[in-house]
Amino acid sequence: MPIQNCPMCLDTKNVVSSHLVPGALYKECRLPGGHPIVFNSKLVYESSRQMQAPLLCKVCEDVLNQGGENWMMPLFAKADGSFCFHDLLTLRPPSYVVNDTRVYLTAQNPKIEPDKIIHFAMGVFWKAAVHQWIPKEKEPLIDLGEFAEPIRKYLKGEALFPSEMALTMGVLPIPVKHLAITAPYRGSNAKIKNFLFYALGIEFSLSVGSAITDEERSGTISANPGRPVIVVDFSPMLRDIAAETMKTAYRAPNVRKYLKKL
Repeated sequence: MPIQNCPMCLDTKNVVSSHLVPGALYKECRLPGGHPIVFNSKLVYESSRQMQAPLLCKVCEDVLNQGGENWMMPLFAKADGSFCFHDLLTLRPPSYVVNDTRVYLTAQNPKIEPDKIIHFAMGVFWKAAVHQWIPKEKEPLIDLGEFAEPIRKYLKGEALFPSEMALTMGVLPIPVKHLAITAPYRGSNAKIKNFLFYALGIEFSLSVGSAITDEERSGTISANPGRPVIVVDFSPMLRDIAAETMKTAYRAPNVRKYLKKL
Protein backbone atom coordinates (compact mmCIF):
# COMPACT_ATOMS: atom_id res chain seq x y z
CA MET A 1 0.00 0.00 0.00
CA PRO A 2 1.62 3.29 -1.07
CA ILE A 3 1.87 6.21 1.34
CA GLN A 4 0.34 9.40 -0.04
CA ASN A 5 -2.22 12.08 0.67
CA CYS A 6 -5.77 10.79 1.11
CA PRO A 7 -8.04 13.38 -0.55
CA MET A 8 -10.93 12.61 1.81
CA CYS A 9 -9.35 12.91 5.26
CA LEU A 10 -6.45 15.03 3.92
CA ASP A 11 -3.89 13.01 5.90
CA THR A 12 -0.76 11.39 4.50
CA LYS A 13 -1.00 7.65 5.13
CA ASN A 14 -1.22 4.24 3.49
CA VAL A 15 -3.88 4.18 0.78
CA VAL A 16 -5.73 1.24 -0.76
CA SER A 17 -6.92 0.57 -4.29
CA SER A 18 -10.21 2.41 -4.82
CA HIS A 19 -12.72 1.81 -7.63
CA LEU A 20 -14.55 4.68 -9.27
CA VAL A 21 -17.65 2.46 -9.27
CA PRO A 22 -17.85 -0.89 -7.44
CA GLY A 23 -15.73 -3.48 -9.24
CA ALA A 24 -18.43 -6.15 -9.03
CA LEU A 25 -20.58 -4.19 -11.51
CA TYR A 26 -18.14 -4.70 -14.37
CA LYS A 27 -18.94 -8.39 -14.76
CA GLU A 28 -22.50 -7.52 -15.81
CA CYS A 29 -21.13 -5.61 -18.83
CA ARG A 30 -19.06 -8.44 -20.28
CA LEU A 31 -19.41 -9.69 -23.82
CA PRO A 32 -20.55 -13.34 -24.05
CA GLY A 33 -17.45 -15.29 -23.08
CA GLY A 34 -15.31 -12.15 -22.95
CA HIS A 35 -14.73 -8.80 -21.28
CA PRO A 36 -16.61 -5.46 -21.25
CA ILE A 37 -16.38 -3.10 -24.20
CA VAL A 38 -14.51 0.08 -23.32
CA PHE A 39 -14.97 3.10 -25.56
CA ASN A 40 -14.22 6.76 -25.94
CA SER A 41 -14.01 9.14 -28.89
CA LYS A 42 -10.71 7.60 -30.04
CA LEU A 43 -10.94 3.85 -29.45
CA VAL A 44 -13.44 1.00 -28.96
CA TYR A 45 -12.00 -2.21 -27.57
CA GLU A 46 -12.56 -5.16 -25.23
CA SER A 47 -10.77 -4.99 -21.88
CA SER A 48 -10.78 -6.46 -18.40
CA ARG A 49 -9.39 -3.21 -16.99
CA GLN A 50 -11.44 -1.47 -14.33
CA MET A 51 -11.23 2.15 -13.22
CA GLN A 52 -9.28 1.75 -10.00
CA ALA A 53 -6.26 3.41 -8.44
CA PRO A 54 -4.49 3.90 -5.08
CA LEU A 55 -6.56 6.78 -3.74
CA LEU A 56 -8.17 6.58 -0.29
CA CYS A 57 -6.98 5.36 3.07
CA LYS A 58 -8.71 2.30 4.51
CA VAL A 59 -10.81 4.37 6.91
CA CYS A 60 -12.12 6.67 4.16
CA GLU A 61 -12.69 3.75 1.80
CA ASP A 62 -14.88 2.25 4.51
CA VAL A 63 -16.74 5.56 4.85
CA LEU A 64 -17.87 5.19 1.23
CA ASN A 65 -18.53 1.46 1.55
CA GLN A 66 -20.71 1.84 4.63
CA GLY A 67 -22.20 5.14 3.49
CA GLY A 68 -23.91 3.66 0.45
CA GLU A 69 -21.78 1.45 -1.83
CA ASN A 70 -22.39 -1.80 0.04
CA TRP A 71 -26.15 -1.17 0.09
CA MET A 72 -26.37 -0.17 -3.56
CA MET A 73 -24.05 -2.78 -5.09
CA PRO A 74 -26.50 -5.74 -5.25
CA LEU A 75 -29.38 -3.61 -6.57
CA PHE A 76 -28.25 -2.77 -10.10
CA ALA A 77 -29.58 -4.52 -13.20
CA LYS A 78 -27.84 -7.78 -14.09
CA ALA A 79 -27.19 -9.70 -17.27
CA ASP A 80 -29.60 -12.44 -16.14
CA GLY A 81 -32.48 -9.95 -16.42
CA SER A 82 -32.94 -9.25 -12.71
CA PHE A 83 -33.08 -5.69 -11.40
CA CYS A 84 -33.44 -5.66 -7.63
CA PHE A 85 -33.73 -1.90 -7.22
CA HIS A 86 -36.65 -1.78 -9.65
CA ASP A 87 -38.26 -4.63 -7.71
CA LEU A 88 -37.96 -2.71 -4.44
CA LEU A 89 -39.14 0.52 -6.01
CA THR A 90 -42.32 -1.02 -7.42
CA LEU A 91 -43.38 -2.73 -4.20
CA ARG A 92 -45.53 0.39 -3.74
CA PRO A 93 -47.53 2.12 -6.48
CA PRO A 94 -46.12 5.29 -8.06
CA SER A 95 -47.13 8.58 -6.51
CA TYR A 96 -47.34 10.31 -9.89
CA VAL A 97 -47.81 9.06 -13.43
CA VAL A 98 -47.42 11.31 -16.47
CA ASN A 99 -47.59 9.49 -19.79
CA ASP A 100 -44.74 6.94 -19.68
CA THR A 101 -43.06 8.51 -16.65
CA ARG A 102 -43.63 7.18 -13.14
CA VAL A 103 -42.46 8.89 -9.96
CA TYR A 104 -41.92 6.88 -6.77
CA LEU A 105 -41.41 8.52 -3.37
CA THR A 106 -38.73 6.36 -1.81
CA ALA A 107 -39.11 7.98 1.63
CA GLN A 108 -42.43 6.12 1.84
CA ASN A 109 -40.84 2.76 1.04
CA PRO A 110 -39.29 1.06 4.10
CA LYS A 111 -37.25 -1.25 1.84
CA ILE A 112 -35.29 1.66 0.34
CA GLU A 113 -32.66 3.81 2.05
CA PRO A 114 -32.49 7.07 0.08
CA ASP A 115 -29.70 8.51 2.23
CA LYS A 116 -27.45 5.63 1.17
CA ILE A 117 -28.40 6.20 -2.49
CA ILE A 118 -27.45 9.87 -2.24
CA HIS A 119 -24.18 9.11 -0.44
CA PHE A 120 -23.23 6.51 -3.05
CA ALA A 121 -23.90 8.81 -6.00
CA MET A 122 -22.09 11.78 -4.48
CA GLY A 123 -19.13 9.55 -3.71
CA VAL A 124 -18.79 8.59 -7.36
CA PHE A 125 -19.06 12.19 -8.57
CA TRP A 126 -16.51 13.31 -5.97
CA LYS A 127 -13.99 10.56 -6.80
CA ALA A 128 -14.32 11.43 -10.50
CA ALA A 129 -13.32 15.02 -9.64
CA VAL A 130 -10.28 14.35 -7.42
CA HIS A 131 -8.28 11.83 -9.46
CA GLN A 132 -7.05 11.22 -13.01
CA TRP A 133 -8.75 7.88 -13.73
CA ILE A 134 -7.70 7.56 -17.37
CA PRO A 135 -4.07 6.58 -17.98
CA LYS A 136 -1.90 9.37 -19.42
CA GLU A 137 -4.62 11.95 -18.77
CA LYS A 138 -3.53 14.89 -16.59
CA GLU A 139 -6.97 16.03 -15.47
CA PRO A 140 -9.80 14.33 -13.52
CA LEU A 141 -12.89 13.15 -15.38
CA ILE A 142 -14.96 16.13 -14.25
CA ASP A 143 -14.24 19.55 -12.75
CA LEU A 144 -16.38 20.29 -9.70
CA GLY A 145 -14.27 23.31 -8.81
CA GLU A 146 -15.32 24.95 -5.55
CA PHE A 147 -18.08 22.36 -5.08
CA ALA A 148 -15.71 19.42 -4.48
CA GLU A 149 -14.92 20.52 -0.92
CA PRO A 150 -18.57 20.72 0.29
CA ILE A 151 -19.11 17.23 -1.13
CA ARG A 152 -16.03 15.92 0.71
CA LYS A 153 -17.36 17.28 4.00
CA TYR A 154 -20.80 15.80 3.31
CA LEU A 155 -19.32 12.37 2.57
CA LYS A 156 -17.29 12.52 5.78
CA GLY A 157 -20.41 13.34 7.79
CA GLU A 158 -19.08 16.78 8.67
CA ALA A 159 -21.80 18.73 6.84
CA LEU A 160 -25.29 18.38 5.41
CA PHE A 161 -25.93 17.85 1.71
CA PRO A 162 -24.55 20.97 -0.04
CA SER A 163 -27.24 23.62 -0.47
CA GLU A 164 -26.10 24.68 -3.96
CA MET A 165 -26.45 21.20 -5.44
CA ALA A 166 -29.30 19.02 -6.62
CA LEU A 167 -29.19 15.27 -7.32
CA THR A 168 -31.73 13.53 -9.55
CA MET A 169 -32.10 9.76 -9.98
CA GLY A 170 -33.59 8.06 -13.02
CA VAL A 171 -34.30 4.34 -13.39
CA LEU A 172 -34.96 2.32 -16.54
CA PRO A 173 -38.05 0.11 -16.72
CA ILE A 174 -37.50 -3.62 -17.01
CA PRO A 175 -36.12 -5.41 -18.89
CA VAL A 176 -32.90 -3.38 -18.90
CA LYS A 177 -31.04 -3.96 -22.15
CA HIS A 178 -28.47 -1.18 -21.76
CA LEU A 179 -26.00 -3.05 -19.54
CA ALA A 180 -23.21 -0.53 -19.38
CA ILE A 181 -21.32 1.82 -17.07
CA THR A 182 -20.67 5.42 -18.06
CA ALA A 183 -18.08 7.28 -16.01
CA PRO A 184 -19.16 10.75 -14.78
CA TYR A 185 -19.11 13.40 -17.49
CA ARG A 186 -20.18 17.02 -17.98
CA GLY A 187 -23.76 17.34 -19.18
CA SER A 188 -25.06 19.57 -21.95
CA ASN A 189 -27.31 21.81 -19.85
CA ALA A 190 -26.51 25.36 -20.98
CA LYS A 191 -28.15 27.08 -18.01
CA ILE A 192 -26.84 24.97 -15.13
CA LYS A 193 -23.52 23.21 -14.62
CA ASN A 194 -24.48 19.54 -14.51
CA PHE A 195 -22.80 16.14 -14.45
CA LEU A 196 -24.13 12.64 -15.10
CA PHE A 197 -23.17 9.01 -14.76
CA TYR A 198 -25.01 5.82 -15.62
CA ALA A 199 -24.61 2.28 -14.30
CA LEU A 200 -26.73 -0.77 -15.13
CA GLY A 201 -30.22 0.70 -15.25
CA ILE A 202 -29.68 3.73 -13.01
CA GLU A 203 -28.62 7.26 -13.95
CA PHE A 204 -27.68 10.09 -11.61
CA SER A 205 -27.62 13.75 -12.60
CA LEU A 206 -25.92 16.32 -10.38
CA SER A 207 -26.54 20.05 -10.87
CA VAL A 208 -24.38 22.60 -9.07
CA GLY A 209 -24.51 26.35 -8.61
CA SER A 210 -26.82 29.13 -7.49
CA ALA A 211 -28.82 29.03 -10.74
CA ILE A 212 -30.79 25.95 -9.62
CA THR A 213 -34.41 26.99 -9.10
CA ASP A 214 -36.74 25.84 -6.33
CA GLU A 215 -38.91 24.16 -8.96
CA GLU A 216 -35.94 22.16 -10.20
CA ARG A 217 -35.02 21.16 -6.64
CA SER A 218 -38.55 19.95 -5.96
CA GLY A 219 -38.08 16.95 -8.25
CA THR A 220 -34.75 15.81 -6.84
CA ILE A 221 -33.94 12.96 -4.50
CA SER A 222 -31.62 15.26 -2.56
CA ALA A 223 -34.02 18.13 -1.80
CA ASN A 224 -37.57 16.77 -1.89
CA PRO A 225 -38.48 15.19 1.50
CA GLY A 226 -40.30 12.43 -0.39
CA ARG A 227 -37.00 11.43 -2.07
CA PRO A 228 -38.51 10.96 -5.56
CA VAL A 229 -37.06 8.54 -8.11
CA ILE A 230 -38.16 8.72 -11.74
CA VAL A 231 -38.80 5.61 -13.83
CA VAL A 232 -38.80 6.31 -17.58
CA ASP A 233 -37.20 4.73 -20.64
CA PHE A 234 -34.20 6.95 -21.39
CA SER A 235 -32.28 4.13 -23.10
CA PRO A 236 -32.62 5.73 -26.59
CA MET A 237 -30.74 8.76 -25.24
CA LEU A 238 -28.01 6.50 -23.85
CA ARG A 239 -27.65 4.72 -27.18
CA ASP A 240 -27.45 8.03 -29.04
CA ILE A 241 -24.73 9.32 -26.70
CA ALA A 242 -22.73 6.10 -27.12
CA ALA A 243 -23.12 6.15 -30.90
CA GLU A 244 -22.05 9.79 -31.12
CA THR A 245 -19.03 9.16 -28.88
CA MET A 246 -17.90 6.15 -30.94
CA LYS A 247 -18.68 7.67 -34.33
CA THR A 248 -15.08 8.49 -35.28
CA ALA A 249 -13.32 6.02 -32.98
CA TYR A 250 -11.21 3.09 -34.21
CA ARG A 251 -13.04 -0.16 -33.47
CA ALA A 252 -10.93 -3.16 -32.57
CA PRO A 253 -11.63 -6.16 -34.84
CA ASN A 254 -12.86 -8.35 -31.97
CA VAL A 255 -15.72 -5.96 -31.16
CA ARG A 256 -16.82 -4.84 -34.63
CA LYS A 257 -19.04 -7.86 -35.23
CA TYR A 258 -20.69 -7.56 -31.83
CA LEU A 259 -21.34 -3.83 -32.21
CA LYS A 260 -22.86 -4.43 -35.64
CA LYS A 261 -25.43 -6.75 -34.03
CA LEU A 262 -26.29 -4.10 -31.47
